Amino acid sequence: MEQDLLARILTGEATLEEKERFYKALKSNGEEEKLFYEVKGLWVRASMGNTRIDQDAEFENLWKRIAAPSKRFALLPGRKVLQYAAIILIVLGIGGAAGYFLSKNRYLHSGSGIQCYSSMKGSVSKIEFPDGTKVWLNSDSRLTYQEDYKTRQRIAELSGEAYFEIKHRDNFPFRVKAGQIEVRDLGTTFNVKAYPEDHYIETALVEGKADILTNKGDPLVSLNPGESAMYYPERKKIELRSISSNVLSDWRNGRFVIRDERLEDIFKELGRWYDVKFRFEDQKLKDYRFTGNLKKSTTVLHVLEMLKLTTDFNYRVVEKDNGPDLIIIY
Repeated sequence: MEQDLLARILTGEATLEEKERFYKALKSNGEEEKLFYEVKGLWVRASMGNTRIDQDAEFENLWKRIAAPSKRFALLPGRKVLQYAAIILIVLGIGGAAGYFLSKNRYLHSGSGIQCYSSMKGSVSKIEFPDGTKVWLNSDSRLTYQEDYKTRQRIAELSGEAYFEIKHRDNFPFRVKAGQIEVRDLGTTFNVKAYPEDHYIETALVEGKADILTNKGDPLVSLNPGESAMYYPERKKIELRSISSNVLSDWRNGRFVIRDERLEDIFKELGRWYDVKFRFEDQKLKDYRFTGNLKKSTTVLHVLEMLKLTTDFNYRVVEKDNGPDLIIIY
């Protein structure tokens, strides 16, 4: 069904063949393409549970444009593709069931008491456990969770990035395992970034207290609010630095927050969100640094143009039929 196809496109579940057919048809009409990405941007923010936008007003403005007469769209009859998008937006943002598609997408399975969650590329998922603990999963992240009643512990394992608001329970502590480290909650809100392809694991504390341990249980450091610990597994080294709380919250609200980061690391983040690959022809460009905030609801090409304003590089796009597009930096 057309509705199912659009839902799979928005959530990242469509097959490669479906994506190719959809985006090829989309490119044939510039106005349709522009509207679609506006719809997708609103869908992303609505699915994040962003309460700072007037979703009703934005939706009404989009709907006026969607409902207006225009040329027929090649993939679906008339303007049904965007009408279906509007229907999905009603379900997500206006109909009061904002988590429906993300919930369907992120909860993978439950077996032996282990619950598994996933956030697709280009999306942020929110999980809320019965005890009131909340977790936000960033793009291309996975989390397993279990309550071990023998050891009286709540145990989560993370691959990717997550923001935790832990409901503290003295007799049932919460632990997060991420690569070679473990974070132990002491009544805490914190962020953990542990993508396998990165060369570090970062834990930043927003409020409360948290201890960082090795995966063998040896203490590494205790964090205070506003502190970030960068752990480098290859060197077995940990570094502390100060961090602003908005840096940790803005990624949940639809922004890339970049603070004096290398261009190579920035492109890793963009690749995870937009599902593209980057390759450097000039290796020196990897160490260029950038600071700023960029909207996730825009396109990767727009983000690249913004980065170019302050960083001296050029790029070209190589479209791939059997995988993510390649962006060459030179």
